[in-house]
Amino acid sequence: MEQQAVAATKFPTGRAMSFLLSDDWVEITGGELVDLAEFDLGVCFQCGLATITRDGEILSATSEVEVQVKRDGGEWSSAFKGAWALDSLDTYEDEIKVPSEGMVLIRARKSAQSGHDVRDDVSLKARRQVVG
Repeated sequence: MEQQAVAATKFPTGRAMSFLLSDDWVEITGGELVDLAEFDLGVCFQCGLATITRDGEILSATSEVEVQVKRDGGEWSSAFKGAWALDSLDTYEDEIKVPSEGMVLIRARKSAQSGHDVRDDVSLKARRQVVG
């Protein structure tokens, strides 16, 4: 019962939490078990996704996001892996589907981008659904 109260506080109903991803794993649930059936998940490129040349030309870039889940006492397993190819500096969001497996921990990361001119600020958004 105590775990559910903590998880509900971390993820208020109806409000999105955003987690900036990196090449290393980012803990989404902060060590608290959550039920994925209660969440809508999405990927957000707040500043778009593109390669910017020295001449200021905007070219297509690709980013890959992976989400893993772990049951209490279990091993991490891949639950979602997807790639996006964009050529824009505009905000872009996309819903992702991660299968519900009961109470789990969640972590995510993005793929490493080669080159320094890639704009790739991707975050995972988690929103607890309003039950009603």
